[in-house]
Amino acid sequence: MRVVMLSLPVGLLLGCPQAEDTVSEGKETGEDTASGGGDEDNWRASGSGFAYFTDGEADNSLFRLELTRALPPREGEAYFGFVSSPSSGLVPLGEITLNGEDVDFSADIGENAIAGGYNHFEAWASAGDGSEPEGDPVWEGDVDTTVYDVIQRLLIANPDTPSGEGSLRALETQLEFLRDEATAAATGGLSLTELQLVGEKIGNALEDPTEDANNDGDDDVYDNNFAVEADDEKGDIGYVELILADFVVAVAALDLTDPDHNDPIRDYIEQAYDGPQFVEYQTAHFAAPKARSAADDTSTSLAEQSLTEVAEDMANYLTGFDADQDGTVEADTEMGIETSIDLTSQMVQMPVNVAN
Repeated sequence: MRVVMLSLPVGLLLGCPQAEDTVSEGKETGEDTASGGGDEDNWRASGSGFAYFTDGEADNSLFRLELTRALPPREGEAYFGFVSSPSSGLVPLGEITLNGEDVDFSADIGENAIAGGYNHFEAWASAGDGSEPEGDPVWEGDVDTTVYDVIQRLLIANPDTPSGEGSLRALETQLEFLRDEATAAATGGLSLTELQLVGEKIGNALEDPTEDANNDGDDDVYDNNFAVEADDEKGDIGYVELILADFVVAVAALDLTDPDHNDPIRDYIEQAYDGPQFVEYQTAHFAAPKARSAADDTSTSLAEQSLTEVAEDMANYLTGFDADQDGTVEADTEMGIETSIDLTSQMVQMPVNVAN
């Protein structure tokens, strides 16, 4: 009998794996290495989310970018962002870094971006210094111009406010002014008569109709007096009533009147609406009575204490506070005006996706 000898690799006989049976992870398997490992460049842009401007060094000057499912750049490269408006060139934002697959990036451009019409974002993968767009496009996003137009009355310019500011911004300015007035009076060593006068002015700046709380024969008010909250049943208009009306106009203009409308902008409006309502209730029940108490207090120490509490209230109405003392600042019932402004700013968002 003739024996046929089969020539087999020694490694196979010994049960050892052969080089030709192994694969380079992320290559033959089709797995994406993102950073371009191996001989083939497998990098690709990935990720989506939102960009918007909130308050920073100036009103709405802080650019915010929030993305998920983003892949890192190639080795030796970085991501760089830019924003622009119809009247400006591209403004560099600096290097955008990742935390795992997430992006949580901020950069201040030093001016009010919403007032300046900044409505476009783009990012590039580059080995350069990020001073200009170069390399490969990564992400891009644009603001809905309809939203831009709608929020002008709330954040930028409103002919119905004494200062011409947007209604939310004007209320913020008023609360800051009254906080500072109350603080200066309470700590300034004023006479009782002077403290009473400040108390009456603040009370009339907080609530309309005005009153002669110090009984001097006049309803004393600040120049261009416009109350924080007014008796809307009598047709009076204050900052709160104006803001709420502007939100109603925004809902109608954006065709979001259907309560079942599934749109994140409607969610922002519904949440932002709560801040002015909270201020309205707190002003009527606490801050205005305290200010008018200062106008009628019979001693300097009592008037100073009343105005100190008014100053604290104004600060709380700006930031929000735990009014019911349950240990939590409720987002829907104890929200300050600054939070309402932030939520309204997020309405002017740029949905960000992979660049085409």
